[in-house]
Amino acid sequence: MTDAAATPGLVPAPPRPEGIDEAEWASNLSDPARYGGVAADRSREAAGGTLDGEAAFRFREILVHTGDLEWIDKTLAGLTHKALWRNDETGASISLVRFAAGSGIPLRHSHASNQFMFCLSGRYTYVPTGLTLEPGSFYWNPKGCLHGPTRADADTVLLEIYDGPHYPTQPEWYSDPTDAH
Repeated sequence: MTDAAATPGLVPAPPRPEGIDEAEWASNLSDPARYGGVAADRSREAAGGTLDGEAAFRFREILVHTGDLEWIDKTLAGLTHKALWRNDETGASISLVRFAAGSGIPLRHSHASNQFMFCLSGRYTYVPTGLTLEPGSFYWNPKGCLHGPTRADADTVLLEIYDGPHYPTQPEWYSDPTDAH
């Protein structure tokens, strides 16, 4: 295991819980992977060599209290997010997204992977079909299926999950390429 203090971006191991022996605690890390987002940033505990020439790391389980995180603006007006987890190799990700009332995605589009959303609060409508997410609604948009435009009828928070990359190409409504991840 690499010393966290010697490698930038690594975090020290958390205290060993009572009832777990030292050897198990020291070795209980994930296989080497390239993950991003808040959860990964807080648990990148050891260097894990390289995957496809890029640095990989080993991780430990972690709990993130999303209420402690700041909302980050995207370049589309009214849209903010909290990037929780991302697989840098596959593009899969988990985020909280927040749409201010009246905002939304302006054009029909498709995704390069399956998109899943669970509505935590608010009201979010897919305008052409009238499908409306309200608290407790689960939405699945299969890979390649055209959908949108959308509109937040109220301030809305969605848990959004992609099982691969978000878009086949960068959508025109984002001026920053990182917004499309």
